[in-house]
Order: sequence, then structure tokens, then C-alpha cells
Amino acid sequence: MKNNLIRKSNFLVEASYKLSAIEQKIVLALASMIKQDDQEFKKYTFQLKDVFGFLGLNSNNAYDYMKKITKNLLGKVFTINIPGSSLQTHWISSANYHEGEGSVEFCFDPQLKPFLLQLKERFTTFKLQEVVQFKSSFSIRMYELLKQYEKIGTRTFEIKHLRELLGIEDTQYHLYADFKKRVILAAQEEMSEKSDISFSFEEVKIGHAIGKIKLNITTKPKIPYILPPDFTFPENMKSATINENPDLRKLYDIIPDDFREKESVRKVVKTAFEKHGFDFVMRNIVLSNEKSNAVNPDSNIEKGSNYRAYLTKALHGDYGLAYQEDQATKKVSQQKHFKTVTEAEKKQKQDLAKILIEQEDREKARVFMKSFAQETMETFEIKAQERLSQDALNRYKRKETIGLFEFKRKMEEVVMEHMGIRKPHVVEPQPDESQPNSAGTQTTSE
Repeated sequence: MKNNLIRKSNFLVEASYKLSAIEQKIVLALASMIKQDDQEFKKYTFQLKDVFGFLGLNSNNAYDYMKKITKNLLGKVFTINIPGSSLQTHWISSANYHEGEGSVEFCFDPQLKPFLLQLKERFTTFKLQEVVQFKSSFSIRMYELLKQYEKIGTRTFEIKHLRELLGIEDTQYHLYADFKKRVILAAQEEMSEKSDISFSFEEVKIGHAIGKIKLNITTKPKIPYILPPDFTFPENMKSATINENPDLRKLYDIIPDDFREKESVRKVVKTAFEKHGFDFVMRNIVLSNEKSNAVNPDSNIEKGSNYRAYLTKALHGDYGLAYQEDQATKKVSQQKHFKTVTEAEKKQKQDLAKILIEQEDREKARVFMKSFAQETMETFEIKAQERLSQDALNRYKRKETIGLFEFKRKMEEVVMEHMGIRKPHVVEPQPDESQPNSAGTQTTSE
């Protein structure tokens, strides 16, 4: 289960809610059971003993405790904000305990379908195993919020907004020093120790207080496991492995965990090793680890995911040799174009960062608008109208949707300049829209 993938709409990631660590893990475990091609929610059943182990509960009182947890979870309402509406809903609609079978059956609330099923864009993906080991509920939420921006590499929050996203009440961690210690530093420590990403942060003052926090996200490199020189097999395995060739044991060790102890797989590897040698088998195991559906969580398992069958075919045809050569060629090509790729990625990050800064600036402008006097707002409205083209101004006066939107954008720009967030607007001469330009077309400036 821990290797299962979770896909959540970014609207769901950005929702404000407060769940305990155990409640979040239950929801995430359910989400990890959804298949990529599912069109409807199913009834998701867990064996209670597996749930207890997964959540780290003492089996003596776990049953009654689980019932209390799920009862609380059923009663929690949260809000998902999407353009044009705010949806208030529950995480799960039912939890049915089958006492004679030692299992519990969960159902997601149907309103969550657009945020968990058939996701094609604007969603965040991560493995269940990356979050289940967190002890802090804040670490789980911080992980999701930063995982969403992993490719960008940075994310900035206003402290107030971050507290809302984490479900922190006004009376909780009221002092920034407490918030920093209990939330930011605690999440930083857990993520650095236990997950595939980590972060550093910079504090930004607004006035005399810390008003924003910029988090710099780092993806940890994947380190291949190397058999320690002093490695010894457990007692229950010694009889089968103690006399085996050390190189053969190394080959066994790079087989994925789920298949390493299967005798049929080990037999295939041993036979090929005795016939062709270490390098031959190594490259074909590497190929199978990369390409087999059985170890690829994004693949449709129903279409075939037998690791042994894939490895057997790879060894029979030595497909790993071509793969090895292709990888070597690819590496040389990547080295040649590394500088160009790096510069392109840097520019992409810069462009994305500019978009995020623009969104933040406009959000601040909308907040500032609420504090201005009516006279000041009227002055801003006049300035905003002056910046509209004649066509846009006409649309605004007719109260057309696009006209209102264009006016709103100009208002935000005027406020940003007034607050020093953006450089003052420079008015440039505008061509007469009623006359054709040199190319014989109508000129429009909006």
C-alpha cells in the first residue's frame, strides 16, 4: 500500500482544513486506492489489522479508537474554493465496520469526484509512503503544499494565508515564534529526515513583523542501495544463501522488494548468472526495474505486470544490452546539451516565478482595496478607466463580463502602483483605433 500513488487536484491541495495526523493518513490511504482510470468512487475495504499496523496503533484498544476517529472524520466539513464557487463538503460519507470479518469499508463523499477522479491537469502526485511516516499533521499538509511547487523550486506564503491552509486557529500559536517552532521547524525536520523533498526558508518582514515566508524546495537525489561489505543474511535465510556466490547475492539485492524473495524469480536470475555472468544479468535486471509494469505505479496493472515474465524475456533476448547502450548514448547527448537544458529550465522557473509573484501582488492589491476610503477608490476608478482602450471602456460601461474583468485588472494595477508594489504606469500615445495602421488592419490596445 505504501507504494501507492496519490493524485489530488490542486484545488483540493489548496483547501483549508484541519485534520489530525491519523485522520489525514486515513484519507490519503483511501485516495491511494483510486486507480487512474476509475470513473466512479468504489467502496474501499481495509482489514482492521492492516489499518492498525499502518497507523501504528496498539491493537489492544485500536478497534474502539478507530471508531472514534472515523466518527470525528465523518463530522468534519471543509471548503474547496474554485473559480466562481465555494464547495462545503465532507471527506467520507460512511465507514462501515464488518465486525465478523475484521474489516472496515469506507466511501468517499461523491462531491469529491472532480478532485480525485480522472484528473488530467492541475493535480499533484506523490507516493503514500512519503507522508505516512510523518507524526505531525502540519508536516503532511506542508509536504502537499510544497510538493505541488516542487518543479518551480520555491513557494511564498503570507503567514496569515499559510495558517489558514493548515487549519490553525487564531488562538493557536498566536506568536510567530511559536508558529515557527511548532509548525515550520517541525515540518522542516520531518521532511528532511523522512521524505523525498526538503526545504529551507527565508522570513520576509512587512513593517516590523514577519509577514511572509519564502520556502525553497529541494528534491532529494535518489540514492541506489548498495549492499554493505559486512552484510549478513538473517538466520532464516542463511541456509538458502550462505553458500551462494557474493555477486549473485548482489544481483538478488537489486531486485525490487516485492519480488526479491520469490523463489521463481531467484531461480531465473541464478540460471542466467551461471550461464552469462554478472554484467549480463545486472543490465537486464536494471531494464526490468525501469520498464516492468509491476514496479511502475503509473502503469495499468490490469494490462500485465508480471515481473518474472518481463525479466525472463529481457534475459532471453539480452534487451538490457541495447538499453544500456541507449542510456550511454543518451548520457553523452545530455552532457553536450546540459548547458542549454539548464538555461531553459532556469528560464522556465523564472517565468513561473514571475507568474506567481504577479498573482501574489494582485492578491495584495485586492486586500488593500478593502481598506481604502470611498473617495480614494473613486480616484482609483477614474485612473483605471483612463488606462482602458476605448473598446474596453465601452465593454466596461455596458457591464459585459470581459469589460468588468479588464477594468478589475486595471484597478489592481493602479492600487499596486499606489502601494509601491509596482513601478508607476507610463502613459504612451495610443493610435487612433478608428484608423487603419500601416498594415491596413485595425489597431487595438487593451
